[in-house]
Amino acid sequence: MIDNENIEKKFSNELILLHSKDHIAFFTDKVDTHYHSHNYIQITIGLEKGFNITVEKDSLYTEGIIVNSNISHRLYGYNEWQLYLLINPESHFGEAIKRNFLQEKQVYVLGEKEIRDIIQLDIQSMPRMINSLEYSKFIKRLKEVLNISNYNLQHKIDDRIQKILTYIGAYPLDKLSVKELSNMIFLSESRLSHLFKEEIGISLTSYILHEKLEKAFYLIFNGLNITDSAIEAGFSSSSHFTRTVRDKLGMAPREIIKNSRYLKV
Repeated sequence: MIDNENIEKKFSNELILLHSKDHIAFFTDKVDTHYHSHNYIQITIGLEKGFNITVEKDSLYTEGIIVNSNISHRLYGYNEWQLYLLINPESHFGEAIKRNFLQEKQVYVLGEKEIRDIIQLDIQSMPRMINSLEYSKFIKRLKEVLNISNYNLQHKIDDRIQKILTYIGAYPLDKLSVKELSNMIFLSESRLSHLFKEEIGISLTSYILHEKLEKAFYLIFNGLNITDSAIEAGFSSSSHFTRTVRDKLGMAPREIIKNSRYLKV
């Protein structure tokens, strides 16, 4: 079992944010949101106890739930630790979740066995021991429990898309545009967008936005203020960044940053 006293002393009222290519995850004991919706599919697991979630006015107490993208909801965590996975619905990961759990419904309440199998992955100890390697192992095993471990079968990426990925990784995000990228590989914007989604499993605009969010939080967690971080990451203003974060994460940037740690995985 989790060492409650140790957790309270070391991590009380904290948020640990992990940024991956197809999802964002955070461990926290400070979630108490108002109604909001975001573009991500959300998986929430109680590390110790359940939580209360209201989805479009229907309220329930549970220990594990999957909520489809763009569904209005609010959550009260009782100051207990939960794991949140915010998965891009256009990624292979997101498509696998939709196929397995959300084909005929907008919400899937995880069963006792599913929650027990996830908890047995030693999820309770993650806030104390979290690092990139341990998280990668955990997320791989979680996908196996959810029966989606083969969602990202390896294939050789089209050379043109590989060139785009390399360019995005090296070029200033504040100056990046789909038009410029399409000109670079001599494709129309619509053809590039189609090919990128086909190869990567996520739209090009979503990929770029995800990169901007990642860069902004990286800069913030390395000491730059919110406004300068937002501008350098390619947002038009700090308010644009704040609106985007609320839309994608359901929380304001300042709420996420306070008493938080950041890890790229």
